[in-house]
Amino acid sequence: MAAPILPADARATLEREGWILVPEFLGAQTVAELLRASETMEASVADITRDTVKLGVGFEVQSVSGRRGELAVAPGALRKISFPSKGQPVFANLRRDRGLLHALAELGLDAPKCLVDQVNFKLPKLGTGFPFHQDAHFVVGATRGRLERHGGLNLVIALDPTAAANGAFEVLGRTHLGGLIDFAYDHTSMNEGVFDETHRQLVPMEPGDAVLFHPLLAHGSGPNRSDRPRRLVTLWYRGGGPALLKDPADP
Repeated sequence: MAAPILPADARATLEREGWILVPEFLGAQTVAELLRASETMEASVADITRDTVKLGVGFEVQSVSGRRGELAVAPGALRKISFPSKGQPVFANLRRDRGLLHALAELGLDAPKCLVDQVNFKLPKLGTGFPFHQDAHFVVGATRGRLERHGGLNLVIALDPTAAANGAFEVLGRTHLGGLIDFAYDHTSMNEGVFDETHRQLVPMEPGDAVLFHPLLAHGSGPNRSDRPRRLVTLWYRGGGPALLKDPADP
């Protein structure tokens, strides 16, 4: 895909607030391909009632509480697919897409390398919230060291229209400036009070819109109380990966 068009002040806003919204980050055709690929993977586990790994792809079921390791609310009800790139080429292509990588580099992330790709689900009436957290909290060992040395940048891309009713993405602006906070990740609450919520903001999105954010930015989302699904693609990157080479087709 072509490199997404970033706002003129995108880098300064990202550094100050810890996040930016980029409308139409992906085109409608790519969104449709991602949805079809996601639905194919969903259909392949329509009968599971517990978290399952198939050919390297992780399927986390939606439990009543939202906690991992518990029974699904119904067979095949999903909360998350981890590394869909190992099961569907369109996700593999997205994580290494040149336009996406160049957008990250334009925002200051040198030589982006993808660490995580996921699809996060909020099933209609059943999808529970994702409590406020920092993604860097879940990066450990040598990878965290590389993240600290080379920097990182994460993004979520909407596959469905999102709003408050179906659990839109929420950010706690400027929390990336306070460093990593150690806390208990409780799926039964929003972890309210753990982070500074002065700059809390709900971010409604249309399919193809993306939020790009610092891996130390606290963020989360509420439950889906609507009759509409809410699916987001999530990608985590660190710097210091293979150098981005100029495409011979570029002028």
